[in-house]
Amino acid sequence: MCLPNLALESTCLESLATWAQQITPIVSIESPESLLLEVEGSVRLFGGLPAIKKALGDAIENRHSPVHLCAAPTALASLWLARNGGDDVLSADQLVGRIGSLPLQVTRWPGAVQSLLRDMGIRTIGDCARLPRDGFARRVGQAYLQDLDEALGKRFDLRQRFKAPEHWSSKIDFFEETCEIPVFIEAVDKMLDGLVATLREHQSQVQSLSLSVEHMHRHPTVEHFDLLEPSHQKARLQALLGDRLERIVLPAPAIAFGLVSSSLQPMRLRDPELFSSAASLKASTNVLIERLRERFGADGVYGVDLVAEHRPEYAWSKVVDGFTEPRTDTAPVSPWARRRPLWVLPSPLPLSSCEAQSHYQGSLRLRSDPERIETGWWDDDDVSRDYYTAVGECGQKLWIYQDRLSAEWYLHGIFG
Repeated sequence: MCLPNLALESTCLESLATWAQQITPIVSIESPESLLLEVEGSVRLFGGLPAIKKALGDAIENRHSPVHLCAAPTALASLWLARNGGDDVLSADQLVGRIGSLPLQVTRWPGAVQSLLRDMGIRTIGDCARLPRDGFARRVGQAYLQDLDEALGKRFDLRQRFKAPEHWSSKIDFFEETCEIPVFIEAVDKMLDGLVATLREHQSQVQSLSLSVEHMHRHPTVEHFDLLEPSHQKARLQALLGDRLERIVLPAPAIAFGLVSSSLQPMRLRDPELFSSAASLKASTNVLIERLRERFGADGVYGVDLVAEHRPEYAWSKVVDGFTEPRTDTAPVSPWARRRPLWVLPSPLPLSSCEAQSHYQGSLRLRSDPERIETGWWDDDDVSRDYYTAVGECGQKLWIYQDRLSAEWYLHGIFG
């Protein structure tokens, strides 16, 4: 079967492969546009090959994709015939003659290989099959001789079987409409027991969950929960969902709860270490970040990364994903950047303004040599400043600068 619509190749093929497992459990994806099905064991069950092809054709038509279905005694032969728009070959005796007339293009062999064969006067699969085997393997390649053998049934064609992503789901109906948080927490607790049991049975873990709250006369309220890394621990999942349930505001009372997981991933346990403080610290950090994001939103909890820019207001950026992992691809930055405060104001404040004076009292004493920044002329945002570390009378440590053009002083950052 060919699905020439490359824009939908991944989604369409996986969706169709999942559906095709209703006909046969042996389904393989042949990228970028084809599926291979072993249907010999399903012919009698469905009442013949035409019935199977009709069911497949209807399913693909519903997905609005053009298709050509072709059956043959071998997988590779059916694939080559389908690519050429050929008819079914139901007998192994007819296989050599039928695929022998196919052009080389159906093989999808590399262009250099096909060009070499054309220079030798080879135009079809049959021409390849008539060449001496040793010479063909030596001049063209052993892999392409194996393709010919697999297509003609002279060699086993072992393919990776498609396995649809596994998900877990559960639903609990309430006896009556309710808005009681303890009822919600009890329902989620029961569903998580089932999820954790399934994860333990399959030695799997999940990275996200979706909670669907059903109402009587409204569309469901859907809440999504994302973890920084996959987990199989009930306590971690329970804390994540519990924080949201304590603050959830529903448009109407709930009549049922449904919980759906993301695809189950193989469980990966960290190697045991004699001193596992680093691993424990990372795990606890991830749990903390997840719970903070539940409170303040995903965009409200982020990391800070340095940027190769001299102007302080542009010398950092937010990192939302993966900010707990050490970075190895950071651009080189000025050594001065590491001496700057983490708290940089959104915009500099005149040192004489009330907003700036709310951060210090009395006079300031300079405690560092100047850091001169003259840059930005190329984007019409040029600056010329001398930065200093200053200390207030009560010990406040500030980051200030003097504009070299106006001679005015500004507050730009605060040290912790």
